[in-house]
Amino acid sequence: MQITVQFAAHAQAPEQNSVEQVTLRFCYEDKQLLPYFAGNSEQVPATPGATIEHLQQATAAVGISLSLTRMPWLRCLQQLAANNVDALIADYTPERENFTFYPRDQAGQPDPSRAINTNALCLAHRFDNNLPLKMSDSSAKLTIARPYGYRPLPLPEHAVLVGAHSPEQALELVVSGRVDATTITCQINGLAGNRREIDNLPLKILQPPVYFSVGYLMLSEQFYQQHPAIAERLWQALPQTLDRSRYIEYLAYPLGF
Repeated sequence: MQITVQFAAHAQAPEQNSVEQVTLRFCYEDKQLLPYFAGNSEQVPATPGATIEHLQQATAAVGISLSLTRMPWLRCLQQLAANNVDALIADYTPERENFTFYPRDQAGQPDPSRAINTNALCLAHRFDNNLPLKMSDSSAKLTIARPYGYRPLPLPEHAVLVGAHSPEQALELVVSGRVDATTITCQINGLAGNRREIDNLPLKILQPPVYFSVGYLMLSEQFYQQHPAIAERLWQALPQTLDRSRYIEYLAYPLGF
């Protein structure tokens, strides 16, 4: 399923094609991941998630069109490598160097000042579960639920990972006492990002975060080579169009939407 959102283009100096003809084909996963993406299907809902709204604002500011495609995450990566889509959001990793372009600083390193978002993960556990003790005791049984397909995190070596079909199911496993903890977003773009429903559950958030990530708008080789100036303007527009409060509001989705 592909949905194209058209925006009025501003007059720009032409590259190989006029800006009015440029469309960014953006791929993202077909599973809900709040506050970034909403909805569990190939469909793009009317309230699509904070990251999609952010990207819509940035592409509009640059004067290009946006086409949205949803599919499993690994397929998005494969499609980007094959130049069948133009962009996705991901952490920087060396293994992606050969098929992605991302904003760099003067030293040639990933430039977090032009990232689309930042995210920190904390462990959430039942209030009656002494998680710090279990983490420090290598002989203790420590189980942590994480959704299938999520990248490994630097957790204690004696931790046993338990797969879940969604972040919500992972939380249910913690609440029911079947696992010790799960990871939740506890900071977004520099703001505290605990999901509001956590306050209504018998859970505690363990600080400090166990993982911090920077999400970059990764572009395909073909798109960057055809439109290098547009790519640079788009990366520059991302911090300028960031609405931090909107990311926090989406943690209450679908309440108030």
